[in-house]
Parts: sequence; structure tokens; C-alpha cells
Amino acid sequence: MGKISLYAPIAYLVLLLSSLALFSTIYRRRKVRRLVGLKPWFDEHDSRDIYLSLKAQTSPKVPEKMLKAALLRRATENVRRIMSLQESKLALAELHQRGAVGDEIWTRFLAAEKVMDAEIMECAGEANFIKPGWAQTLFPSAAEIVQNSRIRDRLAQVPELQKKEREKWERVRETVLSELENEIENDTAATETEAKKANKKKIKN
Repeated sequence: MGKISLYAPIAYLVLLLSSLALFSTIYRRRKVRRLVGLKPWFDEHDSRDIYLSLKAQTSPKVPEKMLKAALLRRATENVRRIMSLQESKLALAELHQRGAVGDEIWTRFLAAEKVMDAEIMECAGEANFIKPGWAQTLFPSAAEIVQNSRIRDRLAQVPELQKKEREKWERVRETVLSELENEIENDTAATETEAKKANKKKIKN
């Protein structure tokens, strides 16, 4: 009787741990299947694919200079995507908390963050493989390229914005002038009416 009472808690503990392990395994598998079925946050990573194809090319072997240029372009795209995620995260998190954004979109966003973390690590490893320590300067260079590209894009938009502002000003000006003309016409008509009434009174008198 004593042996049974001694083994019973142990058996229960083993059963409980086995159940938890099984549940954890099933949960992870379902989570993986759910993540795999989600649409990626970003489009295809062409610069990464181009770099990998150049690296895999053996005949003829790609010059190191070209390989470094391809990796810099890959790092630049990574920085651009990370900046996009950072700029969107706060607003998206607030919308998700309010229920304005569904769990699927939020899960896609979190998955994109993890993908980019892995991509940065891989990119840094590739940089240090080509040239030890290069990763320390690769990403600052890529960030500078992204910032310069954004500045150029903003400057390119200035003429178009100026054009839109001029068109908006012309529309506002025409509207105000039209309203002023109507007011003047109404005032003139009212004055003429009053004058006619005054003349009629004088004639009667």
C-alpha cells in the first residue's frame, strides 16, 4: 500500500510533464503552420537573391569588388526595411490595442521583425567573411545611402508640391474674388432699390 502511495505522485508528475510537452509541441507546430501561411510583410528581397546568386557563381568567379557592391546593396535594402518597421511599429501597436488592426496583421508585422533580425545577422556574417570587421562600417554606409535617397526623393517632390500649392491658391483666390463680386453686385442692387424707393416717396410728396 505504501509503494502505491509513493509511486502515484511520481506517475502523476510524469503524466503531467508528458502532457505539457505534447501540448507545447503541438502548439509550436500550429504556430509555425500559421506563420508559414501568412503573407510576407515585404515584397521579394531581390538584392539578397542577387547577392546569393553571385556568391554561388563559380565559373567564372565573381570579383570581390562586385560581390562587395552587391552586399552593400543588400544591406541598404535591409536598412530601408528596418527603418520602415521602426516608423510603423508605434502606430500599428496602438491600432492593434484598440482593435482597429487584426491579429493577423500584427502577427505578420512581428514575423517581419524576426525575419529582418535574422537577415541583418546573416548580412553581417557575409560582410565579415569577405573582409573581417567590415560589418562595423557596412551598415552605417548603408544607412547613409538610405538617408541620402530619402532626401533626394523629398527634393524631387518639391516642384510638384509647389505646383499643387499654386493651383490651390488660384482656386481659393478665384473663389474669394467671385464671392466679393457677388457681394458688390448685391450691395449695388440693394442701393439702387433703396434709391428707387426714395425717388417714389419724393414724387408722391
